[in-house]
Amino acid sequence: MDRYPLNLILAVATASAMVFLGFLPTKSIRTAFFAKETFTAAASWLAVAFLSPYSIIHFPIIIALICLAASWHFHSDRVLSGKMWLNLASGLGISIGVMLILAVTPRGYPPGLPQLHEILLLVSIYLGGGLIGLAYFCLLLTESASGRSGVTNALVQRHVGLLPWLTLARMVVLFILAAGTSRIQGPSKPYDNTLSETMNALYLGIIPRHVLFLIGLTFVLLIFACLAQRATRLDSRILPTRYLRALLIIGFITEFLARAFVL
Repeated sequence: MDRYPLNLILAVATASAMVFLGFLPTKSIRTAFFAKETFTAAASWLAVAFLSPYSIIHFPIIIALICLAASWHFHSDRVLSGKMWLNLASGLGISIGVMLILAVTPRGYPPGLPQLHEILLLVSIYLGGGLIGLAYFCLLLTESASGRSGVTNALVQRHVGLLPWLTLARMVVLFILAAGTSRIQGPSKPYDNTLSETMNALYLGIIPRHVLFLIGLTFVLLIFACLAQRATRLDSRILPTRYLRALLIIGFITEFLARAFVL
């Protein structure tokens, strides 16, 4: 089954959340927290496998099994082994797991693009999915801070503080990529723009309306990210959760449209 771009978005978001999870300190946070989230990551990778073409379905399943191994070790209080399996799963997921989906989906990563556009498109893919993964991770930390998991408010504030910067970077890359791929040379040459022509597109405003809509949605994401950061500084545990959930929903819609328009 090929359900692009759902499989790509879910893969990047899951892998990104696992990367952030791997950086959490295991000394102060209970192992039950890691066991639960690695099990959730395994379920997410199984969903990626279900949504991916049959030619690569085995690889998300392998990553899911590695996540299950990490969850089992955390359940058994084998923290070091669990952390090793978690890092292995996150490393494979953020690299090969994402690249295999792009390799079998030409419409998601068109061949023959200029090198600059290839780099920008790849950065756009990782930033968009990474923003969703970070938002979910921050929501997870925010909800866990009120319990006995060992997650502190300082830890929540540090990760939520990354959201505005990541969103801003996503908006800048989207804007540059949109300007560079605007059809200012005619419909038959959408990608043959030089840097000077890209600047002309920015100056003349030759950007399609749907791209401006995407940039507007990303700006809304930036607002929610800033509000979430402000709420965590005020030590509120209700407003940050609401903002982060809104960011997740709007972020997913934005990334789905961006992948559909190859931006």
